[in-house]
Amino acid sequence: MEISGASTLPWWKTAIGYQIYPRSFQDSNNDGIGDIKGIINHLAYLKWLDIDFIWLNPIYKSPNIDNGYDISDFQDISEDYGTIEDFKKLLDEAHKLNIRVIMDLVVNHTSDQHRWFQEARKSKDNPYHNFYIWRDNINDTRPNDWENFTNDSVWELNEATNEWYFHLFSPQQPDLNWENPKVQHKIIDMINWWADQNIDGFRLDALSHLKKSNFDVPQPVGDDKFSIFSNNQGIDEYLDLLHQTFVKRNLMTVGEAGGVHADTARIWTGQVGFIDMIFELEHQVRQSTIPPRAERESFLTILANWQEALNKQGWLGLYIENHDQPRAITVYGANTQAAGKVLATLLLTLRGTPFIYQGQELGMTNMHFPSPEDINDVATQNTYERLVLTGLSEKDALTEATSWSRDNARTPMQWSKYGFSQSDEAKKKSWILTNTNSVSINLHNELIDNQSMLHYYRRLIHLRRHDAVLQTGDFKLIKTKIKNILIFIRQIADQKRLIMLNLDDNPLSIVLPDSIFLEVWWPIISSSGSFTKITPKMTLSPYQAMIWKN
Repeated sequence: MEISGASTLPWWKTAIGYQIYPRSFQDSNNDGIGDIKGIINHLAYLKWLDIDFIWLNPIYKSPNIDNGYDISDFQDISEDYGTIEDFKKLLDEAHKLNIRVIMDLVVNHTSDQHRWFQEARKSKDNPYHNFYIWRDNINDTRPNDWENFTNDSVWELNEATNEWYFHLFSPQQPDLNWENPKVQHKIIDMINWWADQNIDGFRLDALSHLKKSNFDVPQPVGDDKFSIFSNNQGIDEYLDLLHQTFVKRNLMTVGEAGGVHADTARIWTGQVGFIDMIFELEHQVRQSTIPPRAERESFLTILANWQEALNKQGWLGLYIENHDQPRAITVYGANTQAAGKVLATLLLTLRGTPFIYQGQELGMTNMHFPSPEDINDVATQNTYERLVLTGLSEKDALTEATSWSRDNARTPMQWSKYGFSQSDEAKKKSWILTNTNSVSINLHNELIDNQSMLHYYRRLIHLRRHDAVLQTGDFKLIKTKIKNILIFIRQIADQKRLIMLNLDDNPLSIVLPDSIFLEVWWPIISSSGSFTKITPKMTLSPYQAMIWKN
């Protein structure tokens, strides 16, 4: 299946990534918090899984108000995770296994405990004051009524200067003023420092929010509520500055780009873009009353639209799950292993670079949070409190808020029945609850079951590793009016791969175009272990995925 020429591509175009949420990955010292040594301890597992690179969520020094995205020192490691020496050892050990390491780069904001902000808030004439965004307090009234991503005001009062400062996230995460050249220089210096440590790239957090809108503009309502924060005119200047540094230091980049749509994404990524690849956010699960079947339909449609939009130009970072989303197998598949295998097939056959989120390969699910005190995520806490104020019972409010919570993705990695811990006693110290189904869904159990989700992922990874058509081939959607069915072809020259997916809990019948039916196809992989014969009209079983080659 190998096609000559694939090796001349940038390494990340043929790579498979693995996202690690360090706080929940593996607790090596039984303090209830995952750490760098825990990651080092499991590099051999990642090599066995055949991963090319890992993306680490923030491990910087932080008060941890927002799970590390509130950074108080860009050039130091949080004591929760270890030391800079531990991190250097992680780099060395990973590189020995030919596993690259990329880090989260958070440059939209800092922690309010960062030295810059501690100085900035002292007085208006402090040298660091203009590192952040301020507006005068007139008549004790906020500058506008905008709401941020945690559904609170974007403004917080600083009494020392009698000014409001701007924050797109929590009040403890003030936004940096990217119009200040001194801020730009500080960020570039920091990037170069990490490049000197021999890291391999960055995932760029909240990248599309660096340029702010005119604060006099009213905030939209409904689904476009946050569009005013994203991809604003003039952001190109900042992106180009970052891009020049990344290219100079040979750093791979993948950007989180909320508010960037498929029709404009081409200017962000590709040969003429600012970043190597883009994480689109349109297919992400949002708190909603949409029925599960309609949710699945929207999910597949959006993914297909992005594939078509960037088919010839640009590159996608592919993901089904991440640290900001509930578990996909719960949302789209009622926690069934069959649905999880369909999602795995989808992830590893689309055009782009796949990112597997920790535990996804095991089929980890959402969990039940017994009480409001068990909620860790700020946004979920705010949602719960708001729902109670609307008159919902505490029980129903808790169920509703946690069903969509980011906490679902942040429960400990299920290495064994103890989760990420090494004993029941250590498990009780965990910073967040361990899913009760860790007794059955865990690495130990899945390693010894050849039909497990884990082994299915490994087979798909092996297939993609040795198939340039799946790595870089063009994407062609086979249109069908049947909901929750996705059929597409990946192709290089005359070599084709046909992928059929049914993400529904019912059997679904489809009519194939002659262009498919009249061609000879050979089976490669089926999520169910059996293949349905290709006929002009055929029926796909519930939660079934099949891959064919011509």
